[in-house]
Amino acid sequence: MTSDGGLKEKIKDIFFEVFPNMNKNDFLWEKEQKDYENWDSFAQLNIITFAEAKFDIEFTLEESLEIKSPNDLLKSVQSHLS
Repeated sequence: MTSDGGLKEKIKDIFFEVFPNMNKNDFLWEKEQKDYENWDSFAQLNIITFAEAKFDIEFTLEESLEIKSPNDLLKSVQSHLS
């Protein structure tokens, strides 16, 4: 299993892949979907798809809809990997 630090880096990488114009200083774990200018349904789908591929997991629709911040994604991924 990945260490928490490594896991966090991978989650951050997903956000920088989905939001290529995001400045490193703009990334906050608590920052919510509504606070991202471009976090629409397409971005949500990309976040979920990238996370599932990167960690070889599968989210339920309910889990996918509950992810509204990087922290939510981290918790969801952790629950699948534990």
